[in-house]
Amino acid sequence: MKFKRFILSCTSFICLMLCVASDDLYDVLAISKGASMQEIKKAYKNLAREWHPDKNKDPSATDRFTKINEAYETLSDPERRSNYDKFGYTTAQEQRPGTQRGGSFHSFDEFFSGGFGPFGFGGRESSNMEKYLTTLQYYETKLHPGSNQNPCFIYAYSDFCFNCMRLEPVVFKFMTELENLGLCVVAVHLRRSPGLASHLRIHHAPNILAVVSGRITFYKENGVSFEQLRDFMRNLFPAQTFATVTDKTFESFQEGWKDNKVCAIFFGSRQDSSLRFLAPAFYYRERISFGYVHTMNHESEKLIKRFNINKHRETLLLWNEMKESTLASIAMQQLSRSTIDEVLSTNKYLVLPRLSSQSVFDDLCPHEPKIKKRKLCVALVTKKADEHDVARNTFRDFAQATKTGNSRIRFVYIYSDVQENFMNALTKGNETRSQTVVEVIIIWRQDTHRLNYEFLEQGWSLDPEAVALSRKKLEERLNQLLAGDNLLPYKAIVPDFYNEHMLGLLTRIIYKLFDWYDRIYFYWTSYDGMTLLTALAALAFIGTISYSMKKLANAEAEELKKKRLAKKAQSRPPSCSPDNQTIHLYELRYESFHNLVSEADTGLTVTLLVDEHTKEKLMHKFAELMQPFSRYSALTFAFLQLEYYLEWYRHLLEMSMDFKVTLNSINNRNCVGTVLAINGYRKYYYIYHPKRARRWIRREHGANVTKAVGFGDSDSSSSEEEGKSRDENVIFEDEILSGLSIWMDRVFDGSVKKVRLNYWPEMIK
Repeated sequence: MKFKRFILSCTSFICLMLCVASDDLYDVLAISKGASMQEIKKAYKNLAREWHPDKNKDPSATDRFTKINEAYETLSDPERRSNYDKFGYTTAQEQRPGTQRGGSFHSFDEFFSGGFGPFGFGGRESSNMEKYLTTLQYYETKLHPGSNQNPCFIYAYSDFCFNCMRLEPVVFKFMTELENLGLCVVAVHLRRSPGLASHLRIHHAPNILAVVSGRITFYKENGVSFEQLRDFMRNLFPAQTFATVTDKTFESFQEGWKDNKVCAIFFGSRQDSSLRFLAPAFYYRERISFGYVHTMNHESEKLIKRFNINKHRETLLLWNEMKESTLASIAMQQLSRSTIDEVLSTNKYLVLPRLSSQSVFDDLCPHEPKIKKRKLCVALVTKKADEHDVARNTFRDFAQATKTGNSRIRFVYIYSDVQENFMNALTKGNETRSQTVVEVIIIWRQDTHRLNYEFLEQGWSLDPEAVALSRKKLEERLNQLLAGDNLLPYKAIVPDFYNEHMLGLLTRIIYKLFDWYDRIYFYWTSYDGMTLLTALAALAFIGTISYSMKKLANAEAEELKKKRLAKKAQSRPPSCSPDNQTIHLYELRYESFHNLVSEADTGLTVTLLVDEHTKEKLMHKFAELMQPFSRYSALTFAFLQLEYYLEWYRHLLEMSMDFKVTLNSINNRNCVGTVLAINGYRKYYYIYHPKRARRWIRREHGANVTKAVGFGDSDSSSSEEEGKSRDENVIFEDEILSGLSIWMDRVFDGSVKKVRLNYWPEMIK
């Protein structure tokens, strides 16, 4: 029974979380966040008609239709839309029992923590601020990124805070005004949202701050009044949000359309622009250049007469590249934010806009996977040069005059020398044109990065007299595409557009440095002297320890470097005379062991094992065989007398076999003629065994030992047969080294087995 309850609880919780984690409602209706009420209704009608369960047999149609209705119910109501923009909940979530605005759930102990109940003297937040509460997750995912377009006013308060109670009426009234202006307003309860408070660097209540373009600014005035709060918010907007326009500067301001922006001017009777103008100007600043005209300023008299502006009414005028007439105009006693947004959102692009960033590309050329609803983007490809102004002007005239396609076609242009990455992705169908023609691309976006395209076969003429033919060919091709279901011939995956309006690197660095200065200054002024001294002492201690450790590490590195240099200074002895006629043979003994083996530079010390009886003849034969190899500077030739160092050789062999075998019966005669090619630096060696030594090791210790010390079984039969026909007591010096030259060649080509060691056994004097 308990298990069933647990399963039901988990199921309910999962369902609730799935509902809360709903899709973005703007994406559901496929509209922008600044969409007007008319755009919302139009999108809803189209989608509802498409996804109605009675007409659409898709299995997901019912769920999709429900989500479309929920999105429309929320976004069509101004209050619900405002709450969704700030807090992220929908109308469906408002109807669920147990949830509260702001997404918080009050526990039993929180209900009684106030002490004085609903009168606002204690633990529970007041009813005024409750609807503005937000969370760290919502701040990081929505408010902070959104502050690049919509500044956010934040009020922080806490329990048992009498100053909070005193300030709340003024702050709440101001927050209500900001909300009516379309600005973001939220509240932070320090006890209930400690993570968000820490993230915002809030350490006491009450506190007032704002976030603009991701940067936090604190209110630092002594008093708090409505006018002071208004000035605080006004000063947050960058100075370049509005350009001051007068009779003298109007013409130059209109030329701002060349920066791919519509020009807009607010006319008002106040000396400075109000927050009602600043908020939309900041929101649309990437698409529209804004200016402000003070109607009581005598320097603007001609401008006011020219456009017949009523000085006692607020007016908004917009121009595109056709400067002779206004694009849109509106005049009211007091312009509301919703009215301003509706005008600006409808007229935020030029007749022929430039694809200057990815967001512009997404707005003008939206992706549509269904071929019957596809929208085409017709782009003129020009260079950022005056010589192509003619093509842009004639193409703009065509875009304004043509009736082809209406809402399904958008005409734009591209700077090919600025958007090189995008143009390089369109590799097919781009023919080399004459200097009197530029390219025209017809684009159909299927998703964010995949598109179909084609280049207009004749291109677009730079000759004004030949433009008529270009217009005719383009209209014919567009009509063919709109009338049929033919795909464009080429496909491509394109990168994001380069943002041509992005701040320069130096400017971004300066802004970042200023932000860090502001953070340091805040921390410096937020803590008492003892805390700062403690922090500085801790930093000084850490710095001292780090410096000391660094000095010790450097000293150790220098010591190791000196050792390596000293080791390198002991260069390998020469293998032959300067004329390459005489080979040098060095005796490997106690005195020369370090120089030739243990501390030798990289290379091989080729050492012959001899005894007193065979020394002279074997060394002569060895030198004769090694003569061709003496030209290599990485080789040194030596000999070792077994009478003195047989124990060292026995130790070497036993160590090579991990001391699993003891070679007690080894003697000089069985080892004479053995050659060791020793790499002392890397601790390995190659071993050449004469046949006599191979027979003895096989007879005494078996084939496994022979493999361990470097010989194979290929010659075993011949060796044993030879042993039967020859006297064991006779050493045939002429034949002992007969295979040495071939063995040396195998050493160089890497086919001889390496015998590796952990260390070299020391020679005893």
